[in-house]
Amino acid sequence: METDLDHQSVATRTSRWVWIWVPLALFLTGVGWALTSPVGSSPDDDYHLSSIWCSGGDSTSNCLLPGDDSVDAVEGIARVPANVLQASDCFKYDGSVNAECTLDVAKDVSLVATSHLNQVENFYPAGYYGVMSLLVSEDVERSVLAMRLLNVAIASLLLALLLRIVPRGIAFATSAALVVSFMPMGLFLLPSTNPSGWVSSGILLFWGFALALLHQRSWRSPRTWLMAGGAAAAVAMAVSARVDAAAYVVVTCVVVLLLAGWTKVRANIGSSVFVGVLGIVGAYSYLSFPTPGGGEEGLMGTADRGLGLLLTNFAYLPATLRGIVGDGALGWNDTQLVPLVPMVGVLVLGAIAWAGLSTMWTRKAWAASFALVSLYAIPLWFLQKEGLGAGEVVQPRYLLPLLSLLVASLLLGRSVHEPIGLPRLPLIWVTGGLSVAGILAFWSNAHRYAAGTNVGIFDPGMVPAWTNSAGVPLWAATAIAVVGTCVLMWGALITMSGSERSRDIPA
Repeated sequence: METDLDHQSVATRTSRWVWIWVPLALFLTGVGWALTSPVGSSPDDDYHLSSIWCSGGDSTSNCLLPGDDSVDAVEGIARVPANVLQASDCFKYDGSVNAECTLDVAKDVSLVATSHLNQVENFYPAGYYGVMSLLVSEDVERSVLAMRLLNVAIASLLLALLLRIVPRGIAFATSAALVVSFMPMGLFLLPSTNPSGWVSSGILLFWGFALALLHQRSWRSPRTWLMAGGAAAAVAMAVSARVDAAAYVVVTCVVVLLLAGWTKVRANIGSSVFVGVLGIVGAYSYLSFPTPGGGEEGLMGTADRGLGLLLTNFAYLPATLRGIVGDGALGWNDTQLVPLVPMVGVLVLGAIAWAGLSTMWTRKAWAASFALVSLYAIPLWFLQKEGLGAGEVVQPRYLLPLLSLLVASLLLGRSVHEPIGLPRLPLIWVTGGLSVAGILAFWSNAHRYAAGTNVGIFDPGMVPAWTNSAGVPLWAATAIAVVGTCVLMWGALITMSGSERSRDIPA
């Protein structure tokens, strides 16, 4: 019969390797999502995929930019393979259409004229597209799958590094914030070809690396250099993916400096300067890139930019925030989730916020307040400036990094070396709820592309009409996602919090 001492020993061995198996679980979860979504399934993929293909040169991308073709070049018009540009045309905006319709367009390699790509419109930094273009080949489906796996692999490897080298309290706050705020929007974005995946993981990981770095006194330790390298890599991911991410880097710098406090900042001047430099990089990147909206073309919206619009957006913005945790559609706003998903997401977010607020001190109060104000003020400022209402233009995925920043700050304990104290039984309920919600969110997405909404979502007789190009059957991809999700939630919340070792040991 297993004793409490035996359980303690097993739990200790399990937690010792948590830095390996939690990131591995995140990767497996991403693999499941990547295998069950067709080419073009992430939002605005016509723009992003075209931009990726036109960043890879002519050898394999088969893309013609303005001026490349001297015979019929037209100013501002590029030519992109149809199976890249039009990959989602047959199913986007209509959840009843499954991904079987993509089989025909996948064979169409003819060049199609378009101006809707970054090389013409310059809406995004070029870094993300440049890295993804390294995987461009003549096989579009396999190239996209490789890009998705690379994206989730990068996030998983950086998470593994963070969990291995930062203090336990920061490690738990980071891992818990990831599973709480990334379910389901982040789990969908990480293994996708949307730049928001890099922003979401980059900002949260930067928070963890930077905060840990501010608690390092000596640069003679290899651990310090690894933290600095992780922070720099996370910032590079974020600022090379989206313009708003550069502003989020500045917000993150302020939050971690507030959490560390003036005493730590002054004592660890080298680390503080390094974090400050990364913040300056973010500020410079934001200011040197054209901000969306306004300009010669006028405002994006038509609403009267008065007090009424401000108060209305203030009251309605939570609807956008709820979309991050499931109360919104994935993909091209055409993949509706099972209603249990947003219910669990909102309840868990509230429970975690309450738990974080129950352990509060001055520095944490200032940091959490600044993160909350940023989460609300940044989208409100943009909506007011452009005459837009909540729900227009500003999508939930844009605010995901700021939400994860707030959650991580709330989950930080008084000592960075120990996780915040959370009661074991409620934490188990939270873990179970997130596991079920994550699996249901995955299945909602997988079912939408395999069969379409005309087939019952839990119909036992469902025969998949579409299977990924890798040939992995739906049942196998589902098994991978289910195992990955459950292990990820348990490891990030239970093991990382130390709850597995919290049982009393008899004297």
